[in-house]
Amino acid sequence: MNRPDPPFFVGYLPTPAALARFYRPLALALVIGCGLLGYWLGSQQHPGPPAVWAVGTATTMSGVLQVSPYPVLHRIHPEDPDRIESVLLVRQGKHAATSLTGDLDGKAVAITGAVIRRGGWTMLEVSSEDSFAANDGIGTAAIKDRLATESLGEIVLAGEIVDSKCFLGVMKPGAGAIHRSCAEVCLLGGIPAMLVAKASDDRKYGYILLRPDGSSASALTAGLAGGAVAISGELQRQGDLLYLRMAENGLKRI
Repeated sequence: MNRPDPPFFVGYLPTPAALARFYRPLALALVIGCGLLGYWLGSQQHPGPPAVWAVGTATTMSGVLQVSPYPVLHRIHPEDPDRIESVLLVRQGKHAATSLTGDLDGKAVAITGAVIRRGGWTMLEVSSEDSFAANDGIGTAAIKDRLATESLGEIVLAGEIVDSKCFLGVMKPGAGAIHRSCAEVCLLGGIPAMLVAKASDDRKYGYILLRPDGSSASALTAGLAGGAVAISGELQRQGDLLYLRMAENGLKRI
C-alpha cells in the first residue's frame, strides 16, 4: 500500500493545507507568548529615580559663586528665606564648569542653564561664559555669613562613587557597573565626585568628595567609579551640601 507523500512547502506554491493547519496556531501562540513575555519582563523592571533634567529649558538663578573645590552657586532658598540652597554647577557634556567662571569667584552672579534635580539636590548645567553675569543687585553679605564650613566629625562610610551629574538625573541609570565607563570619563572631566551611601532606612544619601587637602577628588576617584568603596575622613557641611574630606589613605575598595 503506497502512502501519500508528506506535505512539502514550496515558496512559490500555496501552503499545503496540513502545514497551514499546524503553523497558523503555532505562529499565533508564539506572538501571544512573546507579548506576554515582554509584559512580564517590563513589569519586573524598577522605575527610574524621581530625577529631572530640564534640557532645552533655560533657568536663571542668582546668588554667590564659589569656584573651589567645585563650582557652586549659593543662593537664598526660593521656598525658605532662612535657608541657603547650594546649587552644583557643571558644563555641558562631561566637563566641569570651572573654566567658565572667569573672575567671578566670591561675587554676586546670575547664572543661566538647564536645571538637574533629584531629591533635595539641585544642579545647573551651563553652556558657556555667557551663562554667567555679574549681579550687583544681590546682597552677598546675607549669603556669605551663612557659608562657614561646619565640621561634623570623623566618619567612615561605605557606598559607591558616582559622577554627580549623571546620578542626579542626566543618565538613568546613573550608577552601578553598567554606568562605570561613563562615570569615569565624567570624573576625569572634573564633574563633582560623589559617594552614594545607603542608610538603614534604605534611602540613598550623597556626599561630595574632597581630597585630604580639601581640593576636588574627581580625578583621584575616577578609577573606582561604579564599585563599592569605604571612605574614612571628616564630614563637613557648607550651605546645604555635605562634603566628605578624605583622610590620608582613607579610600579603599571593598
